[in-house]
Amino acid sequence: MKTFDKFEFKRIIVAAYRLPFKLLRKKEEFYPIQNSGGLVSAILSLSEKMNLDNSASSKILWAGTGDPQLGKINVYPGIELVPVEMPRKINDKYYGGFCNDTIWPLFHYFPTRTVYDTGYYNAYVTANNLFFQKLQKIIQPGDFVWIHDYQLFLLPDMIRRSFPKLDIGFFLHIPFPSFEMFRLLPRNWREAILKGMTGADVIGFHINDYTQYFLKSVKRTLGYKVDQNFVSINSRLCKADAFPIGIDFTKFHDACFSPKTNFQKNKIRKYIGDRKLIFSVDRLDYSKGFLFRLESYERFLERFPEWHFRVIFNMVVVPSRDNIQEYRVLKKEIEATVGRINGKYSTLNWRPLIYQYKSIPFNEMIAIYNLSDVGFITPLRDGMNLVAKEYVACQTEKHGMLVLSEMTGASIELNEAIIINPTDIDEAAEALNKALTMPEKEKEKRINKMQNRLRRYDVFTWTNDFFSQVEEVKKEKKNLQVKYLDENTMKSIKIKYHESQRRLFLIDYDGTLTPIVKLPEMALLSEETEKILKTIISDPRNILVIISGRTQEFLDEQFKNLDVIMVAEHGYLIKYSGIGWQKNKEIDLSWKEKFLPLLNDYVDRCTGSMIEDKNASLVWHYRNADEETASLRINELRDDLSEILKGDLKLQILEGDKVLEIKSILYDKGTIAARIINSGDYDFILALGDDSTDEDLFKAVPESGFTIRIGCKPTNARFNLRDQSQIVEILSLFITPDEI
Repeated sequence: MKTFDKFEFKRIIVAAYRLPFKLLRKKEEFYPIQNSGGLVSAILSLSEKMNLDNSASSKILWAGTGDPQLGKINVYPGIELVPVEMPRKINDKYYGGFCNDTIWPLFHYFPTRTVYDTGYYNAYVTANNLFFQKLQKIIQPGDFVWIHDYQLFLLPDMIRRSFPKLDIGFFLHIPFPSFEMFRLLPRNWREAILKGMTGADVIGFHINDYTQYFLKSVKRTLGYKVDQNFVSINSRLCKADAFPIGIDFTKFHDACFSPKTNFQKNKIRKYIGDRKLIFSVDRLDYSKGFLFRLESYERFLERFPEWHFRVIFNMVVVPSRDNIQEYRVLKKEIEATVGRINGKYSTLNWRPLIYQYKSIPFNEMIAIYNLSDVGFITPLRDGMNLVAKEYVACQTEKHGMLVLSEMTGASIELNEAIIINPTDIDEAAEALNKALTMPEKEKEKRINKMQNRLRRYDVFTWTNDFFSQVEEVKKEKKNLQVKYLDENTMKSIKIKYHESQRRLFLIDYDGTLTPIVKLPEMALLSEETEKILKTIISDPRNILVIISGRTQEFLDEQFKNLDVIMVAEHGYLIKYSGIGWQKNKEIDLSWKEKFLPLLNDYVDRCTGSMIEDKNASLVWHYRNADEETASLRINELRDDLSEILKGDLKLQILEGDKVLEIKSILYDKGTIAARIINSGDYDFILALGDDSTDEDLFKAVPESGFTIRIGCKPTNARFNLRDQSQIVEILSLFITPDEI
């Protein structure tokens, strides 16, 4: 049995729209009935495993809408239910309106079905607030709050504002759409959704595509900086990543051998005889592609008449929202199509299509999974689709084959299945024939590969993976905590300096030695700073390196009176005392021709911006542009550049203070700093910088060195300095007043 990792959280609080149970009344008594759904199965299985493994987190609290009585009774071992009361009028507009008529269709790529109603959105905000008010009363230090799905987009940020140090996770169980689809929402709605989601420490999606769509929306809508899936929000970090939800593989696989399942299998065998069985199950929804699926089966019967009398398609539709006119119409269309196909092909002893509109009990479902020769799972869009995974898990004799829509998240993991486009009825018909005629050894090989993958990455691995990412973000935040330089630290630096004999200073220019100014050419070294630097390098034990993004010509002019090592263009060029400029790397610069027209276009579109063409890089400056326009254009430019750079792994985008630079990845401040550090036996190292371009420099300095970043941004440096004006005070630590 797989062991379950220990958590460092005191309790796990799950927040989801519905509680995992409802109360069913029989005569005078109420009985709890488990709700359906992948999340419910996942969390209940998680609770069982935690209890078996005696996990430190022995308790899960689940907040959601449901009968208030559920909060007063013990329904499930290890789980405490916390009902959230939702007034019916609010719920109709919140869940029935904004969730199901706005978010659901848009996120599933049905924009024409999307309703844009301000009343719906206001109810959505109110409902999220009701959840927050309930959680606010029960949250304790050390808890982990895990928020689920599109009904609660705003909740993470609401909690974050009141509990800034709390560990919060958010998982989206439906697709996150492309930015072009997402931006159809009114601006204030989409801003609120993204700000709400980024209140979490970790934001989970089923597949990487959804993650990247989300990150692009964050960049384009909020302008937050994104670096390798980490989003920087003021002084806080959050991470977005893919966590494909798994199933309890052992539960489904072993259930195939239970007496209850065997009883159901015998009943099904008596009915189908020696015919092949095709099976599908979905809840009633337009995203499931029922009509395309039925037309595909009809095309299969037309093109492959040899399967007449030898195959049965059992299509199960689970009731959902059939009180809504649109869904009633869909149900009638399904039933009319079923009737037409059966009317066309049925005989007295063969009905090609069995349609059921009902929920199927667990053991009967397992029996159908196990006996079906083909799992026919073809939604038009689905975040994951756990039915596909359950079907594969139940193939104990390896005789079945899965035909799966490429529009499901599951298709990324289950690529040994026969993957089809659900709208291509000819392809789907051929896939059915291929599945039915596939050699047994081929089926066994494919099923084994898929089962091994599902066994390894099951629901418990999914949970552990998510929680481990929360821990990773906590560590990353700890590394990037702002620790301001105080008097005691300054004394320690001064003592270390005087005790040492080989000293190395690595100092950035713009924003460090000089303040940030409107025009780059105006950032000139002050007379006072120049005198201090001259005094420092007058001590033969001191080596001073100016390590900047500036051009060689600029540095030559500024430091012509100082005997220093100069590094230009972030490490591309270096100049030692008495020696001319040398290239750190030989680089093909022909790439510039491809990017210059794009950057020129953005100069035209953003008045006040300019291009700097350096020896080995191109820089777009936008300090003098209108702030609102620049914010919009920089996000667009990032996206355009990212698309171009996808095919070129040797280039990178480097962002500084109001600048964006395109350069080679073969050099940076860190690589040149490491080379300098390794060339001498230094017992005192000080590195000073002010923006993200200096982070590589800070990483290159050994732990025994001192690294200081100007400003309050999170950093890899050991310390922060509040303002650039304090730089003179820091440099003055290394001289005596009478030396100036």
